[in-house]
This record gives sequence, C-alpha cells and structure tokens, in this order.
Amino acid sequence: MAYCLPTRQLTLDQLVQQLHCGVLLTRELLRLRQLSAALIRRVQHQAHELEQSALRGQAQAAQAQQTLVRERELNELKSRFLTMASHEFRTPMSTILSSAALIERYHNGEDEPKRRKHVLRIKSAVANLDGILRDFLVLDGLNQAKMPYHPEAVPLPAFVADVAEEAQQGARLGQHVRYAHVGAAGTVVTDAQILKNILLNLLSNASKYSDQGQEIRLTSEVTPTELVLIVQDEGMGIPHDEQPRLFTDFFRARNAEHIQGTGLGLYLVKRYVERLGGRISFLSEPGVGSTFTVRLPVQPPPSHENYPVD
Repeated sequence: MAYCLPTRQLTLDQLVQQLHCGVLLTRELLRLRQLSAALIRRVQHQAHELEQSALRGQAQAAQAQQTLVRERELNELKSRFLTMASHEFRTPMSTILSSAALIERYHNGEDEPKRRKHVLRIKSAVANLDGILRDFLVLDGLNQAKMPYHPEAVPLPAFVADVAEEAQQGARLGQHVRYAHVGAAGTVVTDAQILKNILLNLLSNASKYSDQGQEIRLTSEVTPTELVLIVQDEGMGIPHDEQPRLFTDFFRARNAEHIQGTGLGLYLVKRYVERLGGRISFLSEPGVGSTFTVRLPVQPPPSHENYPVD
C-alpha cells in the first residue's frame, strides 16, 4: 500500500503572492550583495589608502632621518672646519705679526739682511694663508659641483716634467724630486689644470711628510688607454688602522698632527681624479713611506661630454 503526504492546496492568488514575495526577497538579497561588494571595495580602498599613507609616513620618516643625519654631518663638518681653520690660520698670522714687529726695530743699514729675512717669512706665511684659502674655495666648489672642466691635448712627458720642476722649488731642504717617464712619449686629452693640481698636491704631501734630504720619485707612463702616474716617497707613512679614512675631508693621521696642514689635500686629489674619470690607489707602510698611483683615461670619458665646463 502506498502512502502519500498530505499536500496543501494553494489558490492562484496565494501562489502569486508567494511568487511576488520571492521576487522581492531575491531583489533584496541582490541589493544586499551589491552593498556588501561596495562595502568590501570601500574597505579595500581604505585599507590601500592606509597602507599608502603608512608607506608615505615611513618614507617621510626616513627622509626626515636622512635630513637629521645630514644636518649632524654638516654641523660636525662646520665644527671641524672652524677648529682646523683657527689652528691653521694662527701659525702664519703669528709669523706675520712677529716678523712685522721685528722689522719695525731695524733702522740701520747693517740690519738689512735681517729685514729681508723677515720679509721673506711674511711672504711665506701669506703664501701659506693663500694656499689654505684656495683649498677651502676648491672644497666649496666641489661641494656645489662647480669645478670647471676644460679638456685639451696635454703632451707627455713635457707637461709632467714642468710640474716636477715646480714641485722641486717648494720641496724641503735637501729633498730631490726625481722624474722618469716610462716608454714612448704620448698625448692625453684631459684638463691640464686639474692634472697639475693632482700632481702638485701629491708631490707637496710627499715632501711635507718626508725628512729633509730624502728623495721623492715621480713616474709617468702613457698606455693606449690610460695615463699612469706614480708618486713614491720615503716618509713617515700612514698608520694601518687609519688608512681607510685617508681620503676623508679634514682627516689628519695621528703621526702627522704636529705637521701643519688642512687635512684637505688627499680628499681634493681624489675628487680631482674622479672629475677626470680616473681612480687613485695607494700603498703605505709606517716608517717606510707611501706610494700613490693615479690612473686616468687618455680620452675624456663619455660621462664628461655633456658636463658643464663653467
């Protein structure tokens, strides 16, 4: 025997009413779904905005930190500059004042040699001050990217020989600048003034930190691709633990603090070498001496072609 569940008989109106309610419910569900999707999109957008805001905040915080670090570096640089400048200016100024005071006392003819001696001391002190100021001006120009660049054909070895002769005139008593060119003569296209500054700075340092009577050797060589310059001295050398800081501005090695200087020479040399598209390296042994090697391209590198020259 089959059993059937009782069914409820609906009238047509009731069916229509239920269908209508179903349609309304479906519409409401669709509307809620749309609202939910819009809400999700809005939440996602706000989350993205918050994420971007957080990233911007991090970037701004990082930028602010970099600014603070740079400010500290500048303040430290200014402090070091003022300390060094006051020390370096004091010695030549004292020389000028003392020599001027002594000159005032010399009135007789037999005092003429003494007068000339102190006049030379004053001239030397003024030249020293001029050198210090020139270093500061060059440093300011480098920091503001104002260094001129005027490439020209520079003949080797004639050019380096002239610079070596000029350096010999400023060498300490009994010191000799020995220059040798390896291989055939050649020509390099570079800025002659910057090249001269590099050589004079290196030769001046070699003289300053070497004893009287010692020899300073300068060697040049022109290869198909580069100019190689080597300056070698028999001076005091650089302590091993301080060598990584050698090309830092205002750096003075502890074994050279008693020797007058701004601490800018090798820093400027490195910047000069980089300006010519080259590189510099060194070897140094305390108590034995130092050797500096400069390698410069024989033609201006492509990055210099569009560099402003003034």
